[in-house]
Amino acid sequence: MKLGDLWKSQEAYSRDLTEHSRKLAFAVAAICWFFKSETITFPPAIFWSLVFLVGFFIFDVLHYLWGAIRYRRFIHRQEEKLAEVSADADVTVTRRLARPIFAVFCLKSMFLLASFAMLLTEFSYRLWQVHEAQGPWSHACPPL
Repeated sequence: MKLGDLWKSQEAYSRDLTEHSRKLAFAVAAICWFFKSETITFPPAIFWSLVFLVGFFIFDVLHYLWGAIRYRRFIHRQEEKLAEVSADADVTVTRRLARPIFAVFCLKSMFLLASFAMLLTEFSYRLWQVHEAQGPWSHACPPL
């Protein structure tokens, strides 16, 4: 497999992950909204799930904004260096260009995972409360 093909695969995975992450983030937001009280307050774990969701969306926008700005600045610098050469000139691109953008990509993914973890914490807590309310022997067979 050629290196260019590997990069295309990585780009496809990143793009697909971002698309699916957004859908899942909206689903988590809808689930969190289900837990709101009449005074529009949330249990602590749900509150933090929403905070991490907001962080995810902020980093999602920053990911693309920062990428667009960095690449635009890089392209302008390269055009200045190669003023007399055509627009199709070969340019050397180092990893340094994409490294911080990839870090934001990872950060936004971690925020979404943290949001899921907080939602799972609330589900686990509520299931545990139901289990405890039923008593330790509620699942045992009745005596004969």
